[in-house]
Amino acid sequence: MTSDYFLNCIIDPQKGAIKVRGTIVISSIEKNMFFVLNRGLRWTKTIRKTASGAQVVKPHRSDLVEVPSFYNGDLWTFDAVDSLQNEFVVDIEYAGQIHPPSKDSHVPQMGYIKRDFVELACYCAWYPVPMNIETNMSFELNLEGPKDWTWIANATQQRVIEKSNTKEWKWKQKSYVNDIVMVGLPERNLHPVEGSHFWGSRDMVGSQKILDDDLSKMENLLEEWLGSRDSNSSIKFVVTPRTEGGAYARSGMIIVGGGYSTEVSLRRQVLQSMCHEICHEWFCKASVRSYDNWLDEALAEYCSIIVTEDYFDSGFLDWRIKTTKEKLEKQGHIPSIKSLLRDKEEAYAAYYFRGFLLLNELSNSVGRASFRKMVGEFAQICVRNKSVTSDSFLDFMEERLGEDTRKIADNWLEYDGVGIPSKE
Repeated sequence: MTSDYFLNCIIDPQKGAIKVRGTIVISSIEKNMFFVLNRGLRWTKTIRKTASGAQVVKPHRSDLVEVPSFYNGDLWTFDAVDSLQNEFVVDIEYAGQIHPPSKDSHVPQMGYIKRDFVELACYCAWYPVPMNIETNMSFELNLEGPKDWTWIANATQQRVIEKSNTKEWKWKQKSYVNDIVMVGLPERNLHPVEGSHFWGSRDMVGSQKILDDDLSKMENLLEEWLGSRDSNSSIKFVVTPRTEGGAYARSGMIIVGGGYSTEVSLRRQVLQSMCHEICHEWFCKASVRSYDNWLDEALAEYCSIIVTEDYFDSGFLDWRIKTTKEKLEKQGHIPSIKSLLRDKEEAYAAYYFRGFLLLNELSNSVGRASFRKMVGEFAQICVRNKSVTSDSFLDFMEERLGEDTRKIADNWLEYDGVGIPSKE
């Protein structure tokens, strides 16, 4: 299922306010379709458009689907969706402020409109995020904001129009992606971006440029191994002021809170972490609403560790295997990868730690060269397809490397316990 979003936004950073109008087109209709919207935003218009005309529909709050805590939003559904139409088209308007998570939720604030910085993505549900329908979205995004601000989005910039007191920005994303991301700050604070991977304010980005040279060389190594990326645009690390929540990758943009450490003693670990996010240029097609998401994270972790080993030639792989096993043991009992969804607390250890060790075990079983070749071929399958699953990966691996690899993988994916499964 696919969707197309056409959004027109007005953002006032001084007031912390946003107003949005637009149209959502869902390619086919489910009996109940649910969307998440930030709790600080209020619907002002919802009109269903069909072949027979327009119809006012009312959004209703619902609790039929559990909303992951990181969305910090309410679940909504629209009435009158159970028709014989082939698609769902609704004109929407809403406005308000982005409310942060409650203090007792222990969820980091991942979206905000502040006087000196704006960061908006699905984590704050600034647009109606599809909840129960597995969907990929294309979008057109128009933004009217302060004249002295600059913006970046996970799409191709079409134009910038100067008005008397504002500027209007327009982006278009033709490919189907899993989020709509927009980041902005006053132009006077922007660090020059020529020749750098980094985008953000001067006080945060200036020190990061020391990582540029190594990162460019490691990015080239990844492309030599994994092939062409899903996008031709240069990768930008967008550094935001938040200090929690980590990094997330979106179509050539990697948004990271607070930037990366520039300590020489941490250089290998930092560059590996950055390469993990770059790897999501290839591995980003598994569903985040099923255990299949382990595949994207484990492959990104494995490939970034291997390329760090290649670049530094310093025993980094052996060190990471050792430390990852230790971390996994300290976590105690972890349910099986197959039983976990992304929003569960144990998913990080299962997907990243156990997932990486699983792929390394497969590499040891067939030889690193053969396994690397298979991963590179699968990366191009990911680029060419809208979605991938665990089974599509395992089927491809079994075809290339033999049925024993499938048995090893199934054993690891179903293992429920402390650490990793023992060898029989």
